[in-house]
Order: sequence, then C-alpha cells, then structure tokens
Amino acid sequence: MVGLECDDPVMEQALRAHAEILAAQGGSVAPGVVIRSERGEISIAHPGSLPHDTPLITVPDASLIRIVPDILRLEGDDIVLGPAASGRTVGQRHILEAQCNVFNIGRKIAKLRNRLPGFTHRVAPALLATLRERRIPAGGAAADKSCIPAPPDPLEAFLATRLLNWRESERPDARSSVLMSLIDYFDHHADGARYDALPEPARLSVQAARRAEPSDICHVNYNAGDAHAMFLNHGFVDESATHARTAQFDIEIEGIGALQVKPGRQRETLPHSSDREGERQFPTPSVRSLAPDLIEVSNLVIKRTDGRSALRRGIAIAVLPWLKGFEQLRANRIVDRVEAQVLEKTRAYYSDLRHLAEQHSGKIDPGPIHRLANLQDAILLRYVDGA
Repeated sequence: MVGLECDDPVMEQALRAHAEILAAQGGSVAPGVVIRSERGEISIAHPGSLPHDTPLITVPDASLIRIVPDILRLEGDDIVLGPAASGRTVGQRHILEAQCNVFNIGRKIAKLRNRLPGFTHRVAPALLATLRERRIPAGGAAADKSCIPAPPDPLEAFLATRLLNWRESERPDARSSVLMSLIDYFDHHADGARYDALPEPARLSVQAARRAEPSDICHVNYNAGDAHAMFLNHGFVDESATHARTAQFDIEIEGIGALQVKPGRQRETLPHSSDREGERQFPTPSVRSLAPDLIEVSNLVIKRTDGRSALRRGIAIAVLPWLKGFEQLRANRIVDRVEAQVLEKTRAYYSDLRHLAEQHSGKIDPGPIHRLANLQDAILLRYVDGA
C-alpha cells in the first residue's frame, strides 16, 4: 500500500482512493513510495535507495483517460465530469472522478488563475504579448493596447499543463491527449526522469527519478521547454533549467540575406510516447527557405553539452544554403557573426522585458519576470564562458 503524508485528512482520503483505484485497474506503485500533500501541493518521494531503472509508478493504457471535448467541465473552480464521460467505462469514470477530486481539494484551478501569466498579466497586454511572442511589441516597450485581452479558458489552460501526447498502440498513426493519473503528481526538474511508454501491455511508467539532495522528493522532466516556456505554461520559474531558447528577431547578413529567428520548437513524437522526450542533447532546427535571401529558423537552443554547442550547430544547419561554395574560414566567420547576434539580441530582449515588467509593476508583480530574466542571462553567460 502506498505511503501517505498529508496535512489534510480529506486530501489523504482522496489520494488513498485514487491509488487504490489505479492498483485495482492493474497499475502499480513501488514499495516505499510516499505521496505527500502540504497545503494542497502534492509531491512524490522515496526515502530509500533504489536502482535507477526501478518503476516507481506504472499506469496501464486503459487508465490513461483520453481527453476529448465535453469529457470535463467546470462548476465554479471545480472540475467535474461532463456529458462525454458517459461514453467511458465504469473503471475509467472512477479513476477520472478520483483524479478530479484530488485537483478540486487542492484548489488547482483557483491557484492557476492566481499564478499563470495568461490570467495574471492580462491587465498588462504589452507585457503579456512580449512574454508570449518573445518579441517587444511594435511601438516600443511602453506601447500598450487599449483593451484588456480576455483570459484563457481556465479548464483548457489547466489541462494543457497536465496532458500527455500518447500514440495509440492499435492505431500507429493516431495520437491522443491523455490524463496521466497519479504520475501527474511528480514534481518537475530538468534532470528528472522521463515518462516512459512501454509496450505489451501498453503502459506509462516513471522510473526512479533524480532526487535533489538532500531531499527525497522524486522528479520528472515535464517537457523540453526552457524556463521561459515553463513560466508561461506552468506559472513558475524553473531554476533547474539548463538551456534557453532564443527570442524572436531578424538578423541581416551583409551581402547574403536575412535570417528570421523564431522561438518555437519542432515537435518530435516517438511510438507510445510523449513529445516531451526529444531535444535533450542536440535538437534539430526547423528551417524554411522563404526566398533565396530569406531563411526562417526556429528551435534554436542555447546550450553546450560535452563541450559542443547546440546553438552553433543549429545556426550552421540553418544557413547551410548560403555557405555552399564558400571556403571553410569564411563560412565559420558567418556562423560566428550570426551566433554573436543571436546571443546579443536574446540578451537585449530580456533586458527590455525587465523594463516592461517594471513599467507595469502597479498591475502585476514584476518579481517572477526579474527572476526569469536573471536565470536566462545566467544561462547565456555560461554559454559564452563555455560551461
């Protein structure tokens, strides 16, 4: 039986029921695993020593609830089953109800409204646009729109932080968004374990994860985003982040052309897997040639691994069409110039973001944005130093 350490007996009962339902459906929780809850915030721990490949929690395919329109809805800040849930099996409804019960006791929707920039920063439209686009709005940092944007749908925003992209075993070309059930309670760390998709029978598993000493809390890596993406999508500054993505800007290369740099990333999905597994070492940039003298590139990552540069490799791939026929020394110089501008413009973006946050300090708390900008600057500095 799973261990529980809760400061609220109601939450303890809900977590116990959730774990028991999962076990009855063929899921597993490793001996020694402890689920903790403090003020509604849940984490998973294992005080003992475990081999790295020990499965801590395993969820069978049937218990990974496919999220479709109207399967869930909101009543106030409570998540309840919607009309589409009637099409699920009794067991699936039970585990979905158990999951929602834990979310509601922990006031997840209410907390999200008070933390996610999509809600808290809508009173500062220029700031919110700058965060989302990673580009200072036209008209300068002081520009602001006359109308306040509508907040995102709270249920959709919440589910976006909880769902896994799952490839169906019986239909290789089909993917579903699934609610992970129990595994959802792991904390994030950039060095945390992966969500492992296992076949025969299809199931989702998290193995013994990195534990941040001296804590016994176990971690998973939520996705391949940098601290900026984690702040937008989850509402916290990820101090464990090891890389940064670029801001959005254009770079002119005299006599050759223009490079449009985008902050987005190219998604890669493996069988039975989440798209969050890719891009850990050397991601492939997404490149589009818009004209002979105009190239668009996204998915550039500012990071060094084993002395090699993911950014420099990505830039070289992006500008390769312009380097054909050039001597190696000249080609290297072009890559050098682009790399320097990428770093300079990304650093300038975060400097402007700080100023914009201060301009709106009467409407929002600028502290998290300062922490985010400082963290991104530190990653850029480590990159320049070769760390």
